[in-house]
Amino acid sequence: MANVPGKLGMRLLTVVIGMPVGILARKAVEKTWEAARPYEAPPKKIKESGVDWGDAIAWGVLSATGMVVADMITRKSAESTFRVLTGNEPPPAKTKASKKVKRAKPDVLTTKDIAVR
Repeated sequence: MANVPGKLGMRLLTVVIGMPVGILARKAVEKTWEAARPYEAPPKKIKESGVDWGDAIAWGVLSATGMVVADMITRKSAESTFRVLTGNEPPPAKTKASKKVKRAKPDVLTTKDIAVR
């Protein structure tokens, strides 16, 4: 549990910065769709009748790209704000791989397991 205040501070900064960034990203994605297809609303519910697969896939790609860019902007902004406020490096971000490694049970080999053949 090293650097708990740093981790909590980083989470707080990420939430505070992420909310307006997420709203702006959503608006940017919708405006981009409107610019590309001015007479069609984005297919937000693919179960509706009359939704074209191409439109649904294009909307999914556009939305996912917007979310990834928003996440990247949020993380980088929170890191730079953390550096300015504290003068220290921010704690490293947890990745899915690190979570899996933490949950994995280590395979420990003993000298009994290693046989010379």
